[in-house]
Amino acid sequence: MFGSTILDLAIGLIFTFLTISLVTSAVTEAFASALAWRANTLLDGVKALLNDKDLSGLALDIYNHGLVNPCATGTAQTGANVTVKPSYIDPKQFASALIDLAKLSPGLDVQTLKQNVANNVADPQLNKMLNGMIDRAGGNINRVRDDIAGWFDTGMDRVAGVYKRKTQLWGLAIAIICAIALNVNTIKMAQALWDQPMVMKSLAAPQPMGETADAAVTQLKGLGLPFGWDQKAVASLWHTPDWNWLFALVGWLITAVATLFGAPFWFDTLQRFTQLRGAGSK
Repeated sequence: MFGSTILDLAIGLIFTFLTISLVTSAVTEAFASALAWRANTLLDGVKALLNDKDLSGLALDIYNHGLVNPCATGTAQTGANVTVKPSYIDPKQFASALIDLAKLSPGLDVQTLKQNVANNVADPQLNKMLNGMIDRAGGNINRVRDDIAGWFDTGMDRVAGVYKRKTQLWGLAIAIICAIALNVNTIKMAQALWDQPMVMKSLAAPQPMGETADAAVTQLKGLGLPFGWDQKAVASLWHTPDWNWLFALVGWLITAVATLFGAPFWFDTLQRFTQLRGAGSK
């Protein structure tokens, strides 16, 4: 019985974390789409990669190229005129666009290729890099294209890390707001699950778990777990002489930090725990 109660408590908290993670992910994704976080982060990464922070040279030419930005007109004269920004650039397409801009045509000898690089790529670091690729490839444009694509892919790994850190920071802030707005207090939830373990028995049936924010919140409400705001919840914070507000703050923070693991993690964990409980004797 004791082990069953502990397992039900864990399942209840995992389901709570899954719910708030789904809500946080939905809100964060809405912000990312509205503010074009992916496209802007990618643009900053390309500018840094091509040493063109002002978007006035090679990076601007890349964003005007049809292989990289096919939805744009390709006539932007300054960075401010680049209104259409892709959220993803294929490494092979980027490499082909850079080869076009550097005038690296197949069939040219190594010295001619290097001269074209010197004439069309002003940045000394990029000039040196492309010359090294040409030498190593022996003038083979296909190998040069592969080297440029690999270099771009490596640079985008760093950009992806920057974007991930940004979304995690914003996601944590949004999770704290959601936890307070929905009053999802982990400590209060755990206490309720310990005192009333039967509320989690409805998850024992092989029913599909909510995979969207609305479905998860609806299912959480159906379990009868204590969350949300009403007069009793407000009174428990401000009209009692104990430290309820401090425990509430800690509970909200625990809920928010748990969302950093992501909804897929909590969904998989919930599936494993429900299977574990179903494997035992009823």
